[in-house]
Amino acid sequence: MNAKKPNIIIIYTDQQRYDTLGVTGNAYIKTPNLDQLANSGTLFTNAFVTCPICVPSRISLFTGKYNHANLSYNNSRLICDNQMDFAGYLRKTGYRTGLSGKDHCFGRRLSESFDFVWEASHLGFKEPASEDEVAINKYRTGKFTVPFCEDPFPAEKNLTASIFNRGKQFIKESNEQPFFLWLSIPDPHPPYMVSEPFASMYRDVDFPGPVYGEDEMANKPYRQRMVVEMDKLTADYPTKKDFQKLVSIYYGMVSCIDQQVGLLLGFLKEEGLFENTIIVFTSDHGDYLGDHKMIRKGPHLYDSLTRVPLIFSFPGKIKQQVADCLVSNIDIFPTLFNIINLEQPDGINGRSFYDVVMGKSNKHREMVFMEHGGPGTVLQLGELSPDDQKRLKNSGNLHLCDEVYKGRTKGVRTEKWKLCITPNDVTELYNIESDPFELVNLANDDRYKEVICKLKGHILDWLIDTEYYDYI
Repeated sequence: MNAKKPNIIIIYTDQQRYDTLGVTGNAYIKTPNLDQLANSGTLFTNAFVTCPICVPSRISLFTGKYNHANLSYNNSRLICDNQMDFAGYLRKTGYRTGLSGKDHCFGRRLSESFDFVWEASHLGFKEPASEDEVAINKYRTGKFTVPFCEDPFPAEKNLTASIFNRGKQFIKESNEQPFFLWLSIPDPHPPYMVSEPFASMYRDVDFPGPVYGEDEMANKPYRQRMVVEMDKLTADYPTKKDFQKLVSIYYGMVSCIDQQVGLLLGFLKEEGLFENTIIVFTSDHGDYLGDHKMIRKGPHLYDSLTRVPLIFSFPGKIKQQVADCLVSNIDIFPTLFNIINLEQPDGINGRSFYDVVMGKSNKHREMVFMEHGGPGTVLQLGELSPDDQKRLKNSGNLHLCDEVYKGRTKGVRTEKWKLCITPNDVTELYNIESDPFELVNLANDDRYKEVICKLKGHILDWLIDTEYYDYI
């Protein structure tokens, strides 16, 4: 009799920065269970997403394709009917598939790709099944755009705990059938709120301030300058105390998730499933947390937004190591298929890093590519009237409004360099080695003309190689 196929769990947070794990060197945050998971497998320190916004990043994960190839570029364009996704593919090969938590990807196609679906988002449960869940939904109403608030519900019954508990229910109901579970956690995305004891866990910690240059925006794209001038950072967090509270809640949200990860690992061990379960932990994108004088996210490609945590664990199979090679979220799909010995479908852009997680190589990509923005010409200086500016400033959604989002940005990131090109706006070039926070734009410095030319060539080759023709 053939051995049972490995189970797969993807623990997927929303808007979690790459530097929010103790194991990656954060001396302030408490993530003992995620640190343990990382130490049991491969921790990637240079993992990037193709697009730092929810829907496009999620679709890239499940299709293994760049956003210009899977036709997703904003949060209103869910996965297209003609796109193959790996959850649906696994289902056809005999896996029982489940989603517990936030979708923001499949929409009406959920029933095609998943046997089990239990949805919950930032605003609560899609179909609340108890008085507690009804109360949680009611409390979260109107909280999405507030600067921060505390969650009055106990940690064992809050939104995050409920998602993990429904995930464990799915696992139990799978019996002997191999399963794929997408545990999709809405946090630490806004609303910035968390239950006790996590709400006060970091209350007295003196966090370092955000990283930015006072005159940084003088040589940055206009839509970045506009966001800095109009966005929520200075309005909602005007003092150091306000900012410290924001970070304390954000870190508390991560620690709350970490606690549930620990409970899940314990559950898998009690059920005798841990040794035969591949666990992936990652996020769809990051959060500025004040870097570059911005908050939340926006149509920009800084590491604060595009670099995410990534852990691969499969006890006894995957090597225990820290891997600093460059990887992309589109590489997760083919890597999982390699591990479980499924043939990689045609037409995906991702590249398997199987040899890395198996300890056979420490090399993967020489560069990763990323993109952001939508159709149209990028916003120009003087284009917005005073009334438009007032309307957008009070909208609470400046970073995703049409005026800021239009105009496509393409970027390439190597170990040393990052080049971002936005037609009709400022080109950005950063030396990641000497300027890891991307504060100084070198694009206008004649000494780097050859560097820019070479990186532009890489972007052009990438777009030609991955151009998509099937628009049916």
